[in-house]
Order: sequence, then structure tokens, then C-alpha cells
Amino acid sequence: MVRDCAARAGALLGLPSPPPVGFVDVCGPTLQEVLTGLTDPVVVPFFLASGYHVRHDVPAAVVTMPGASVTPALGAAEEVLQALADRVLEASPRAGESAGAAATRLRAVLVVGAGSSVDAARAEVAQVSGLLGARLGVATGTAFLSGPGPRPDEELSRLADDGSEPGHVVVAAHLLSPGHFLDRAHRVAATAGTVATAPLGTHDALAALVARRYLEATA
Repeated sequence: MVRDCAARAGALLGLPSPPPVGFVDVCGPTLQEVLTGLTDPVVVPFFLASGYHVRHDVPAAVVTMPGASVTPALGAAEEVLQALADRVLEASPRAGESAGAAATRLRAVLVVGAGSSVDAARAEVAQVSGLLGARLGVATGTAFLSGPGPRPDEELSRLADDGSEPGHVVVAAHLLSPGHFLDRAHRVAATAGTVATAPLGTHDALAALVARRYLEATA
């Protein structure tokens, strides 16, 4: 998914080949490995919030790379909100129901993130949740699947107690890719009798955001 998003961003920028992709955890190639030999590289942290990886691992990887620059993480950019709102509306319709009707029936959204030990990173997710609620005109909550902060089942109960009818609360997965955390988000939603959204990284808006980050860094 990450490589596909990078390739789509590269196509938007008119690059002759897909941008290289490096990883800071779990798998390779590492960010240091892909940066070696590049001239004045621009690193776009493909993270939804500025947690430990963005604040420590990425800077540590580029500190010895002359001319390297690092853009902000994806954060609460317009493209992230667009992708999240689209995913919520995609997940909402019943059989034969239009997206507009689903939007009318929607009562609340629970934004669920993977979690972070960094307070500021969790605050960024809460900011996205508030902005998403304002965009969709619904109540929102924020929960995390690991680390400190509210748990999804607790927040789903709170939103239901606030007057939302069963099935009217959509779990918005504040996650980029398929994997362990997305599976957990979908299990939480299924247990509560509702639905969770698809990952954000496959949405075209995220590729557009990566391309925009690069252009802003090189302007």
C-alpha cells in the first residue's frame, strides 16, 4: 500500500520512476538505506500523526544526509479529512441506499487510531476527529487501540448513550493500511453491531497530499 501510494504521488508529480520508500520499523529497506546516494532528498513522513517515529526515528535517519529535508507528517491536512469523510460515507449505506441517504442517517463517528505514547500525537487525532465531525455535521469521539487514552468500546457506549441509535455510529479507522490495527478496529465495530471504514492510504487524496508535501518543500 505504501509503495503504491508513493507511485501514484510520483505519477502526479510527473516523475520518471516511483519515489523510493524506506521504513523506520518492522521491515526494510530502512530509511537510511534508501537515502544513501541521493542528492538533496525530500522525506515525506507517511504517518497520520507526529508520534515517536516522526519525532525521533525520521530525524535520526536524515541527520547525516547532507541537504535532506523533512516535511510535516500528514496530520489534519485537508486531504486527510477528505479521505476520512469519504470512507465514512462509503461504509454507511445500507443495501440499495444512496450515499446521501446514508449521510442523513449518520448520527455519530468514532475516530479510532492505533495509539501513541506521545500526548501531542493523540491530540492530533482528536483534532482530526473534531474537524471531521464539523464537516459531516455529527457528533464524534476519539479512541485508541493501544497505549494511553480512551478505548473504542468505551467511546462507542458513550456515543450510543448520547442518543445515537444502534448502527448510526460508524467507526472511522484513522489508519493508513491493512494489518493488525485495522483488523482490531473492524472486530470492535462488529462486536458493537456497526461498521468500520477502509484504510486511508489507498485513497487518491493521500497520494495527492504526498505530492503536495513534496512540492511545498521544493518551492
